[in-house]
Amino acid sequence: MTRRLRSNDPLRPDHHWWHRWKLSTQKFAVWLSIGAVLTGFGYVFLTNRTAAQGFAIRGLQRDIARLQADNQKLELKSADLRSLSAVQTTSAQLGLVPADSFQYLPPTAGAVAVR
Repeated sequence: MTRRLRSNDPLRPDHHWWHRWKLSTQKFAVWLSIGAVLTGFGYVFLTNRTAAQGFAIRGLQRDIARLQADNQKLELKSADLRSLSAVQTTSAQLGLVPADSFQYLPPTAGAVAVR
């Protein structure tokens, strides 16, 4: 009966569950502290990596916005260069003369000359 009382005694130094693994309270505290420190370093590492990825994404979003603005400017410039007034101005500068009459070639009977 004394043996049963000793095994259930919560004040006994080897009463805790980690004593089943032959760990003393002091060793368990050391391992628990090491685990807490490693968990803390892991948390800081993952948080830092996530923040760095966030900054990289923000930079890429700025680049996208800048490229979209540049694309819009280039679209306006290309539309201006394709306009009829730009074509007339360019043709006048090149010395091209407008044609008075147009002649179209008649469609062939389906035969094509091949060399």
